[in-house]
Amino acid sequence: MAKDFLETHEFAPVQVKFANPENGVVKGIAATYDSNPDRVGDTIKQGAFTNTLNQIDTEGRSVVMLDNHDPSKPIGRWTKFEDGPDGLKVEGRLSINSDAGRNVWALMKDGVLDALSIGYRTVSADPRAGGGRVLTEIDLVEISVVTFPANRAAVVTDVKGDDPTTKAQKAATGGANDMALDASELDTELKKANERIADLEAKFDAVPAKAKADETPVEVKAFENFARHGKEGMAADEIKALNSGTDAQGGFLVPEDFRAELIRDLTEVSPMRQVARVTTTGRDELVLPKRLTKLAGGWTAELADRTESEPTYGQIKIPVHEIGVFTAISNMNLEDSAFDMQAELTADFAESFGEIESNAFIVGDGVGKPKGILDSADIPTVNTAAAGVIDGDDLIGLFYSLKASYRNSGAWMMNSQTLAAVRKLKTAGGDYIWRESLADGQPATILGRPVYEAPDMPDPIANAKAVAFGDFSRAYRIVTRLDISVLRDPYSLATKSMVRFHARARVGGDVVQGEAARTLTQA
Repeated sequence: MAKDFLETHEFAPVQVKFANPENGVVKGIAATYDSNPDRVGDTIKQGAFTNTLNQIDTEGRSVVMLDNHDPSKPIGRWTKFEDGPDGLKVEGRLSINSDAGRNVWALMKDGVLDALSIGYRTVSADPRAGGGRVLTEIDLVEISVVTFPANRAAVVTDVKGDDPTTKAQKAATGGANDMALDASELDTELKKANERIADLEAKFDAVPAKAKADETPVEVKAFENFARHGKEGMAADEIKALNSGTDAQGGFLVPEDFRAELIRDLTEVSPMRQVARVTTTGRDELVLPKRLTKLAGGWTAELADRTESEPTYGQIKIPVHEIGVFTAISNMNLEDSAFDMQAELTADFAESFGEIESNAFIVGDGVGKPKGILDSADIPTVNTAAAGVIDGDDLIGLFYSLKASYRNSGAWMMNSQTLAAVRKLKTAGGDYIWRESLADGQPATILGRPVYEAPDMPDPIANAKAVAFGDFSRAYRIVTRLDISVLRDPYSLATKSMVRFHARARVGGDVVQGEAARTLTQA
């Protein structure tokens, strides 16, 4: 399955149990919640499977069981799901009448295979403190039995079955090769399998750790070759590695390692990506339902008529807009093996996309670009008490203008000029209200809440909304569609001996819950 189409969330074994009553029945924990990050730092929030399990139940279908996420190796079906506080418990049946299912069944019974891993599409996710994401809604695609997991949490808890009909018993029917092995044959096959696994593990352990860490994925090698020499200089397997989701004009999706580095650079430029909620979509716009009015209840006497009320609902639509940027690199640099072309492209694209996004998320007018927090009429503003200055009382007033649930998870946002002025503010006792961070990598605080520098926030001048405060994960939604793609153009600047690279991304953004944030307007 293509990497940009399907993600995996891998886990490792704790214990395997074996029982006899039924053939090929497998039970296990496919995913755990909150406290067990996977190998990229992602965790799953309880309730993330609710919608996908409801859809599976409504459609009356099962979920495919794969061998190590290989779509060419189906080995059974998962038919029962129990979503509880301990995780997603599943039950399924191996296809033990097939060679692949029977072999996996034998290895699971022997304890060689005992881990599960889910394959899924991310519907929505929030940033996770310390890195990674908190997956809040998942579209479950498949659940695999895996060999080398990364998190010791999801396990096979029960493998049932000894096939009562042995190979020898059905030899006379001509179907011996389709039947389960008898005890002696099974022992022989398991011994061979264990020997092969031990040999593979020994070879893997013999590889130096640095070599394992430094091994370059085929997608990265393919992108490097594409950037230097174009499609004509790529091998068939390299074209296949980058060809997933490409457009008809020859653009190639950025490989996974390159894309991950680019996103890390973006978060340094655009603080909104750190504090707002980021959602992916496969459409041109994201539609969110919103409650407009609440039920109006009240006290009433016994047997008295009660006032009828009805909540009203509306929709918020966030369109997805396109960002485009291009850069040119000389053929001499592309041909020079010492030139780190990928790092150069990363820096150029990250800087351009970061500046464009950051500005739109703050001051965008919504015309052909995201709508920013300062341009939205849904976010109320609080005025400073005196003209020309911001004092501690103004910040305290802004802080407590929010409901407790918002301010207790809120963050401050201002540019460097405002930060300089705020850092000089003191209490009546002469102490600065600014508090430096006590840990590396954590932002400083004002009134106990973190402060982020946003270069696109205005300077503290008359009538400017110089400070923003609130729970931006609730107030603002960023929508991304598809991946960043790169098009290599060797023709436009051929006379100058240069190659032009065009990068594009599709991003949207808008305020979805205005009451969760406030701005401070300079009088």
